[in-house]
Amino acid sequence: MKSKTSCFNRTLFFNLFKRFWPIFAAYLAIWLIILPVALGNSLGYEISQNTYNNDLRILLADAVSRVYSSGITGGVIMSGIFCLLTAMAAFSYLYNPRSVSMLCSLPIKREGVFLSAFSSGILWLLVSNVIVFLVSVGVETSYGVLQMGNLLQWLAMVCMMNLFFFGFAAFCASLTGHLLVLPFLYAVLNFTAYAVELFLMKLMAIFIYGASTGDSFNLIWLSPAVKMLSTKAESLTETMADGSVNTIGYSYHGWGALGIYAAVGLAFALSAMLLIRRRRMETAGDVVAIRPLKPIFKYCLSAGCALVFGTAIYWVALGSNNSLYGVKCMFFLLICVLIGAFIGYFAAEMLLLKTVRVFKGRTWIGFGITAALMAVLILCGEFDVFGYERNIPDSSRIQSVSISCSGENIELKQGDNINTARAIHSSIVSHKEKNEALTGSSRQNSYNVTFLYSLKNGNLLKRAYNIYYPATDDILSLTDLMNCKEAVNSRKETKIPVDTRNIIDASIGYFDRVTTTYVNIPLTAAQAYALYTNCIVPDMDDGTMGKLWFVTEGTDYDKSVYDCSVSITFISRNKASDRTNDFFRMTFTVNAARSNKWIKDNFGLSLCTVEESNKIMQLTDGNKKVAYAKAS
Repeated sequence: MKSKTSCFNRTLFFNLFKRFWPIFAAYLAIWLIILPVALGNSLGYEISQNTYNNDLRILLADAVSRVYSSGITGGVIMSGIFCLLTAMAAFSYLYNPRSVSMLCSLPIKREGVFLSAFSSGILWLLVSNVIVFLVSVGVETSYGVLQMGNLLQWLAMVCMMNLFFFGFAAFCASLTGHLLVLPFLYAVLNFTAYAVELFLMKLMAIFIYGASTGDSFNLIWLSPAVKMLSTKAESLTETMADGSVNTIGYSYHGWGALGIYAAVGLAFALSAMLLIRRRRMETAGDVVAIRPLKPIFKYCLSAGCALVFGTAIYWVALGSNNSLYGVKCMFFLLICVLIGAFIGYFAAEMLLLKTVRVFKGRTWIGFGITAALMAVLILCGEFDVFGYERNIPDSSRIQSVSISCSGENIELKQGDNINTARAIHSSIVSHKEKNEALTGSSRQNSYNVTFLYSLKNGNLLKRAYNIYYPATDDILSLTDLMNCKEAVNSRKETKIPVDTRNIIDASIGYFDRVTTTYVNIPLTAAQAYALYTNCIVPDMDDGTMGKLWFVTEGTDYDKSVYDCSVSITFISRNKASDRTNDFFRMTFTVNAARSNKWIKDNFGLSLCTVEESNKIMQLTDGNKKVAYAKAS
């Protein structure tokens, strides 16, 4: 009788669950703790303490927040871990020569074995999600806050994450012939794009002028775990009668990305099945089971080790006291990168050939090609062959530019100010050699300056520099720009509306010429509000207040600034456990007529300028003239 070849086997399907049920039991148990148990405890506490002030919307919003949080963060972590464990169990037959030979001899197609294992693994994960969903429905129903729609969204989130991570784990399983390599490959490929961008930016920041480690990640979508974790649920707030701001709901906007990843997961699963169908089963035990992928594995590992180990060796060797710059810095970095590439290249050879005798023959030719390519890339970066250092976007492409210098931050949107910012940026680039020659020097004042351009196409361009004075006068030009009206308003804008209900602390600190000490006068919320709205804001509009001095030598700083400042702390109360703070500080200047009159009328103070207080305190050591924004 002719045997029938099957594309699915029920025995294999149930065998996976029988053998590895602890994995699924652990997945279910942990999810029950993360969502329904934690949700029930939270709702019980908030109801007993009435933290929602009898507004049911606030209580519902808190429940939604927990559901979304567990769906996003918990979903990624739980799916990422347990889908890997399930794949290691389901496809463990691929890594043992005896088991793979036995299964291939059965009257079951390779596709049938794959489909039986894959469907069994994903099914029990999805069933566990449904059980957690039903228990959560019961918990919310018992407290009278059932929101079926949000719980269904949680179920959809976690199931789509399961589809992606399990499909991706199955794909990784098809590429390797060794069980211990699977989790390594799975983790590396999940974070490769993010890690490469991160270390590439760190590497570039060492020898490319203006490169910043804080640039935005353009390839984060190629690291699904990082991309999913970066999605957030947007809060919907409402201002209550008592002035407090409370969250009354949440909205999640990451469905498009989740849907794409779920579809990609199924595509990975299909690709895995096709690879296993034509895979040479004698590769069981090999690090890489697909022959054409072996050179790709070798050179990718070389490049990755060059990035990671090269950057690490550089920073360990030089630390924070780095005085190298220019060509010397580039050559030292090149040596560090080549050491990393050497480690990666020959480690890959050892893994592929299963021997440590790899330092001979043609392997050196391959490493030589790798080293040459890396040397060319670093040389191109040092001499700006790609135009990275000179890339300053045209004004027509710029939506706004944000500038940060010595702790002061501004955002400019007006055309004239954007053009001025571009001119200063261009001047800093032209002074590259002067600034780099003073790297690590303590003889001249150094300023960290960052330009962040928001472009009209939605992209960001960021550059960061250390500039020195008096080697160049760029800091003086930047000071003028940061003292323009738009910049002052940007620097002094508060995140929280200025209102007596939001002011929790305010005071005026000044130098008393009689006691020759600094005195602090507390202000009521009403006094702080009056001083801010009636005096400080109009004086800033007149340009007599809010200026800063990065450089004080040769200026009228000591004579035009009082040794007196006002500090105000704001708080926005969403609820007892959710607060937003903001801080405002302003130094009084001689020309700020309204603010000075208010001080005199309310407290009868006769203020000292910085010059006068210095003389009184006999401060002759010049410490008051360090270069930072003192009077902002």
